[in-house]
Amino acid sequence: MPPPAECLAPNPDVSGSGIRIAFYINTLLIAAVPRVYPFTKLLEPLKTNNGLNGLALLVTAVAQSGHELSLYHAIIVIHMLTFLGIATSTTGEYNTTKMRFRIIAFTSWCSMIAYFYLTMKVWIMVKSFGSQPECNDWTVYVLFGVSVRATVPWLRGVILALVGLAIIKFVVSTTRTVISLCSDRRINDSASEESDEKQGLFSTISRCLPSLYTDRRSPGWIARVLASIYSVVMLELTIRRNPSSDEEKVWSFGQIIALLITLMTVNEIIHFVFGEDLDLNLGQKFNALLYRIRHGRARRDSQSGRGSELQDVEQGQRN
Repeated sequence: MPPPAECLAPNPDVSGSGIRIAFYINTLLIAAVPRVYPFTKLLEPLKTNNGLNGLALLVTAVAQSGHELSLYHAIIVIHMLTFLGIATSTTGEYNTTKMRFRIIAFTSWCSMIAYFYLTMKVWIMVKSFGSQPECNDWTVYVLFGVSVRATVPWLRGVILALVGLAIIKFVVSTTRTVISLCSDRRINDSASEESDEKQGLFSTISRCLPSLYTDRRSPGWIARVLASIYSVVMLELTIRRNPSSDEEKVWSFGQIIALLITLMTVNEIIHFVFGEDLDLNLGQKFNALLYRIRHGRARRDSQSGRGSELQDVEQGQRN
């Protein structure tokens, strides 16, 4: 039986080219940055910019989850949020106070609860979810290169189990945070743990499971990069293997905003490269290049001037 002709209505604010480009750039960059000094200075603003894209995507999906969001687009949103993360914290270096931490904790909890709500709603109601439930049986989700129908029972069971594991971790960390807020203990450790919540379900689940790596510089970096590459490739395959409309390629306002937020990430990297001592000497090399260009032009101009003078003298002698 062929799929209905009107399947997968376009929603470029969720799966458009601009949204995906921003996701690809942010995910790969955040994974490639080493977790050692001085790169830790760059990591925090990258996480925040990364999570702002995730937060905007989450708000859009929750607002549309009632009538406008299809199962296909909901799966795309959840896939991106799993690796993109959600951020509500600041990047400024302010004094650590309990009031600030309470605000960060409250906004982070609200974001995570909204994420868990959307994920649980989609996969519990996978048969009837969305604006086009007649198309749900034809929606596929690509896992490790294999197209899997989104409505098969085992896929729903696995995803709900992973989400349940993440919710348990979230409840435990939230309980510890509330206890620390009610006591006189320092909140720095709790604050750092709370800021990790913006790294998404992938990071949450990875912290629940035993660590496979002990060296944080090499295997951990490789694991992050491989996970980000996997997320990018599987998302693109999922989009290509679902019969979406050509109107998905239309550029919308939301896509432009996502790309502008991504430009903030690129701006942070530029200032970090030229502002930190990374033994790259990029600033000196750039200035040396400009010096060679300028003086090379001056030398060529002087040589050409001398050549023209010699030609004039020779011409005068001939005359």
